[in-house]
Amino acid sequence: MTPKEKIDAFLRAELDKEQALTDLRVRFLAGKARELYWTLSRLVGLSRLHDGRWRRPGHAEAASLRPVLDGDIPTPPEQGRLLIDVTATHRYRKHTGVQRVVREIARACVESGSGLPVFIEDGRLYSHFRHQRLPDEVMMGAGDKLLLLDSGWGFFDEYPPLMDSARLAGARVVGCLYDIIPLLYPDAAESANGRSFAVWFETVLMKCDALMCISKSVAGDLVGHLRDTGREAPANMQIGWWPLGADFRAPPDATPSARALEITASPTPYFMSVGTLEPRKAYPVALAAFEKLWADGRDLRYVVVGRPGWNTRALQRRIRRHAEYGRRLIWLDNASDADLFHLYRHARALVFPSFAEGFGMPLVEAAHHGARVIASDIPVFREIGGDHVTYFPLLDAAALAERIGEEQAVANAVQPTKVVNWRESAAILADIVRNEKYQIDAATLQNAMRAPASELN
Repeated sequence: MTPKEKIDAFLRAELDKEQALTDLRVRFLAGKARELYWTLSRLVGLSRLHDGRWRRPGHAEAASLRPVLDGDIPTPPEQGRLLIDVTATHRYRKHTGVQRVVREIARACVESGSGLPVFIEDGRLYSHFRHQRLPDEVMMGAGDKLLLLDSGWGFFDEYPPLMDSARLAGARVVGCLYDIIPLLYPDAAESANGRSFAVWFETVLMKCDALMCISKSVAGDLVGHLRDTGREAPANMQIGWWPLGADFRAPPDATPSARALEITASPTPYFMSVGTLEPRKAYPVALAAFEKLWADGRDLRYVVVGRPGWNTRALQRRIRRHAEYGRRLIWLDNASDADLFHLYRHARALVFPSFAEGFGMPLVEAAHHGARVIASDIPVFREIGGDHVTYFPLLDAAALAERIGEEQAVANAVQPTKVVNWRESAAILADIVRNEKYQIDAATLQNAMRAPASELN
């Protein structure tokens, strides 16, 4: 089977388990009720309640969300600025992977003077941070670059007018692409977010002057998707990529929870996985591997750190009803960053069984904190992890069990690996965008679309 066929078969099996939890008649009636709700809400102009778009804060609320920036910072230049859109992070204060990246890049850029984080309110831009050296409202001008760094697909309709205004002012618009998983594997994405992302991709990203990807693999996925769907590459579009950092900042007074301390105090070694419970993370593969090891008499624990996600009710029930739950199978569904960093430092290894990722942040986080990594053998992990990672064949639970068993037998004396930090990551991103040092120009993009994605240069 090809990797795509393996993934499709895995997704079908997991979705079948989800559907088996609900009676067919109940699913039919629930589906009809949703259709009626969607129809009526569209008629009265409230389709945003279910199409993935998020609410917009009022003027006073939006202003009150601006964090105060302490310390001295450079004054932004009057022209040729890098304006970094952080609207979703500013409005909704979420802590998903994207928002964690946005927070780190935004702070690093404003502290170095290489970029000015901004948010959208009623079609206008305002400084995300409050500081005496920063403006309140930000007017775009000739030579500026507007970088759409945040997850704007939740309110995609606000961006086309902003992009028009940018171009009228003589500014260029650069999109940011974290992955195209909702396009490649629709069943692996939550339906409303998947629909919103598809619109965002077509109406915003494909209208940008350039795109920055969080890995070369994402750039390859993009080129392959455009080629395989018979799309023309946008005229004159450039594509680049940059590495993400690993040294996330936890609050200075943050301490691990009693539960995290209890886990690390036990002499029984543990392996951990990190990330929301969702289909693409392939947690069932890891769980099957540990079940095999437990059946063989191995004394080790599996710690899952991640919030419950979509299409994983069957998996959540399997975990909570497992004979080893609370003993050798531990699920922390609301862990803090302090918990996470503490667990990394004491884990025998990170187990990362995902079949699709844009970058794989836990991989570099684990390396930063000194934990070994066992990961799926997929291109992006090879790109990011290189020779520092132990790989196992995609979705192969038996092979994963072998790798875990081998790792358990090795003395746990690992030193933290040097990885890119967030200041370095932000500097690389700002340099590429400000100076247009994209790895792929328009001509190269046209040639790449006629070659296999793996040959992307």
